[in-house]
Amino acid sequence: MENDIKKKIENGELKRVNNTKGKAPFWTKFNLITTLQDEPTGFVQCVVCKAVLSYDSKKTGSSHLQRHFERSCGGSSSGHKQLSVGDYYSFAKPPPERVKSDVTRKCVNFCCMDIRPFETIAGVGFRELAQELINVGARYGRISANEVLPDPTTISRRCKIMASERRGGTVEEIKEVMSLINIGMTTDMWTDDFRKMSYMAITCHYVTPTFELKSKLLTTTCFPNHAKTGDNIRKELQQQLVTVLGFDASVMNNVVWVTDQGANVLAALRPYRHLACQDHLYNTVLRHALNTDELAEVVPEVAETLLAAKALVRYLKQSGLVSQLSRTVKQMAETRYSTVFLTLESIKSVHAELQELLQSRGESARLRDVSPDILAFLVEFLRPFSDTQKELEGDKYPTLHLVVLWANKLRSHCQPDVNDTPSQAIIRQRHLDWLMKKIEIQPLHKIAIFLWPKFSQLRMFILAERTDIQQQVRIQINRFREGEDARWQEQSTQSGSGAVAAAGPAPKRRALAEFEDAWENVREENEDTDEIQLYLSLNPTMEGDGRDLLSWWKQHETTLPLLARLARAVFSVPASSSSSERAFSAAGRVIEERRTGLAPETVDAVLFLHDAK
Repeated sequence: MENDIKKKIENGELKRVNNTKGKAPFWTKFNLITTLQDEPTGFVQCVVCKAVLSYDSKKTGSSHLQRHFERSCGGSSSGHKQLSVGDYYSFAKPPPERVKSDVTRKCVNFCCMDIRPFETIAGVGFRELAQELINVGARYGRISANEVLPDPTTISRRCKIMASERRGGTVEEIKEVMSLINIGMTTDMWTDDFRKMSYMAITCHYVTPTFELKSKLLTTTCFPNHAKTGDNIRKELQQQLVTVLGFDASVMNNVVWVTDQGANVLAALRPYRHLACQDHLYNTVLRHALNTDELAEVVPEVAETLLAAKALVRYLKQSGLVSQLSRTVKQMAETRYSTVFLTLESIKSVHAELQELLQSRGESARLRDVSPDILAFLVEFLRPFSDTQKELEGDKYPTLHLVVLWANKLRSHCQPDVNDTPSQAIIRQRHLDWLMKKIEIQPLHKIAIFLWPKFSQLRMFILAERTDIQQQVRIQINRFREGEDARWQEQSTQSGSGAVAAAGPAPKRRALAEFEDAWENVREENEDTDEIQLYLSLNPTMEGDGRDLLSWWKQHETTLPLLARLARAVFSVPASSSSSERAFSAAGRVIEERRTGLAPETVDAVLFLHDAK
């Protein structure tokens, strides 16, 4: 059965998707296996060892998945080392039901007395704390919790100390990587809802020497009380990276920045290498293509459906009727990716329920302008845009090489179809026009897909573009070689033989030496050509979605050292700045109504440790 499932995945009959509803940490190591219509098959696949396991949330549960990862793949969902056989059997027998019932009662008391979400009990941090308290009791006997649990002030102080220590280690690791390759960084700004203080987040993306992709939140700093001009943003970035974090002053030149298209951010990063966030670009395409004022003039029936859907969701939320539906409906919000798709898809999923509910209240008119045909078309038409944004916002796997393929997929998807109605053809054409205006494939995107072995022939480009991309790759890996030569010469100069030479008289420089340096015959080096040709001659076997790219380059580092180094640099750059935005999603949960007194440095420490978990 396992082999059959794997073959169907390879043949494209089944696909792997992230389990977005799985909150347990080990779910990051498993993909759900679904049909092409997103229907569950009852199986998952381990991303580490590629094993296929059965999974049914209602029948089998997920405990066997956690055991598989901890025992078979050397992992641990809670950050502890893998258990040895001795450690495993050293645990006591499970407690009786009476004890578990008492603990449940205390959990209820905790959530209700302290007004904490029930989900707190399922959190990794809470469970690690509970385990540590159990360990303390087992080691020292029955003691008062007051003797073990610290004062809140102590926790606040230790929080900042722990963040400082861990941040220092992270910065040193990044410096080591930057000594050999460039890396990626994202930045974004956010204002809290209570004190109206502005924060700037900086995240760093890099590939370690062992080809592990890491995404780290470096800082969430309170932006000075200055205008958010390009000059002020650039100065604050330099202040944080150089003065506060201790990077070399040249750090800004060793980074490829990925941000939204805000005019002030673009002005701040104009002197440096920069890529536009693909998710923001696609949001811009969707916003313009689905502008209801413009649609009202050319396809009024589509504009009516969009406006009616938005008004319907607002009414359901305000009236409380949403609680009577089997699935919640989602409001349109420009700050959320794929917002129109999510709203329309949520309405479509409960359309029959809505009809019955509104009819029972004599309010059927609220659904009358939501055309079922247009609703169905828009949901299916916009789904690939949502899939694109979801795929490109990932930071646990390389994404830059996916930009070219998703851009081509969407352009093909937006080509008018002979079976389209006139309004459907207009919608497709509007999206195609905006895709052509906003989505521009940059040289780094092209190099990234060249470094995806299964697409190294670059068949999606014309011959001239293929030649140009290969030439860009040659330039990049020649820079690596020149850097190694310069480092070798510097080391030779500092050696003992160099010191002896320096003690003698300096050789007289010939009058025509500058021409000799520039024009003297040189032997052409063809190592890079050989490495590129060797790479192109390979017949790689790898997973279809390219998420094992870094593993492939790690395996071929010995035979393709320069290209492997380039792959580390290129795949350090994310396609999206979503990681910085995720920091602010967490910030919204930290700076809430009951915690408005948190100092900015405490907010920074909390968010750093949350990201570093």
